[in-house]
Amino acid sequence: MQYSVKWIINGNITITADSKEHAEKKIKKTLENIIQDNKDSFDSIGATAIQGSANKINNE
Repeated sequence: MQYSVKWIINGNITITADSKEHAEKKIKKTLENIIQDNKDSFDSIGATAIQGSANKINNE
């Protein structure tokens, strides 16, 4: 039998950045490097996208 398996990897990190866009860019670049360094593994599990968004957590 064949099954279609959908999965989500969820994460949360607090970082310091000058803006929301810079925070998102820092994490996106890190994730892209991890994916590129492990491309065969990500391909073998059908990974096709990453998505994320930053939210300000204080009023500095």
